[in-house]
Amino acid sequence: MKDNYPISVSVEEGIDLILKETKIISICTESVENLDGRVLAKDVVSKENIPPFRRSPLDGYAMRSEDIKQASKENPVTLKIIEEVPAGHVATKAISKGEAIKILTGATIPDSADCVIKFEDTEFDSEKVTVFAPLKSGQNVVPAGEDVKIGDIVVKKGTKLTPSQVGLLAGLGCDKVEVYKKPSVTLISTGDELVEVREELKPGKIRNSSAYNLNSILERSGLNSKMYGIVKDTTQEIGDAIKKAFESSDMVITTGGVSVGDYDKIKDAISYIGGKIIYWKTKMKPGSAFLAATYNDKLFFGLSGNPAAAAVALHIVCMPAIRKMCGIEEYQHKVIQVHTLSDFKKKSPNRRYIPGKLVIENGKACILTAESQGNGMLSPLNNCDIIANIEAGNTGIEKDTLLDAVFIFR
Repeated sequence: MKDNYPISVSVEEGIDLILKETKIISICTESVENLDGRVLAKDVVSKENIPPFRRSPLDGYAMRSEDIKQASKENPVTLKIIEEVPAGHVATKAISKGEAIKILTGATIPDSADCVIKFEDTEFDSEKVTVFAPLKSGQNVVPAGEDVKIGDIVVKKGTKLTPSQVGLLAGLGCDKVEVYKKPSVTLISTGDELVEVREELKPGKIRNSSAYNLNSILERSGLNSKMYGIVKDTTQEIGDAIKKAFESSDMVITTGGVSVGDYDKIKDAISYIGGKIIYWKTKMKPGSAFLAATYNDKLFFGLSGNPAAAAVALHIVCMPAIRKMCGIEEYQHKVIQVHTLSDFKKKSPNRRYIPGKLVIENGKACILTAESQGNGMLSPLNNCDIIANIEAGNTGIEKDTLLDAVFIFR
């Protein structure tokens, strides 16, 4: 029977096919102290000015520019000090002709003043201040709303909030903000060769390290991730585990069982539970063994059992859909260009992805890669923050070749 889904598609085609099936999670309200890394569900429009008043950027004296417009070293102007205003306080007196107010950094400038002169440009005692040069109206005055004005869109919908943006929202008095709920994902490991981290490592067995790597990637990407555990390599057990995981998750991901071996049961398991396959296999290396599907309109990804292949496919193929699912407006990859620091002799008929670290050498952005790049290894991903790609059909590249790359986390 002929398969009625695409087989062996390009990375771009695979991403597009998955995005068409991706649904954004619902909205909730979150307190400002819990906003770091959350995604805004609607624009935040300022109801206040920041700063909310004219303030002084320095320690000095507030005065009227009109009173000192003729001031010079030869003909200094002396003003009477009528009050002192520290930060957090306001003047109780208005400045009249020939008067000044001592003012400290951050304090409110009274409406009767239009400039501030710093202490070191004057001579003063407790009762008077002498000025030796004129100031322009508005000089050394931070206007109300210089940072943010009433009506400004301060953070746009679909933004993944950074610490500085959280601080800005707090400064605007945003106690609670509408954000998208964190999608939940369950990670299922398949393979009779796997044992859990705390189990004894017997002959022929390997520890389930890939699950912990993927779980951490998913958590750092803004999802609530949990590990289901290891499931035996049978269609029914895998299918039952996937179906059970979907009862409490917005997405399910499996590792292992997606290539063409006798024990690769993921496709059969999806059919067994009534899921719909989006496509099978991606034209990339590592990570070609890949299955995308849906079950009850929820996304399913079947990743390779090889740790590096699974991680690269998750970052490259799945991450745009994950970002879209989280509500992030700019969910597509942001591409940078990097120079290689060494030759890369491996060839591949498909596009090859190489993890590495972004470094600056001689003023150029470069990728520092691990010497070994095996599919079954996690060490090439150690300390990596970017993944570069070499186009399909390339027979190898030389040092200083310019490659496209994407950040692992952003």
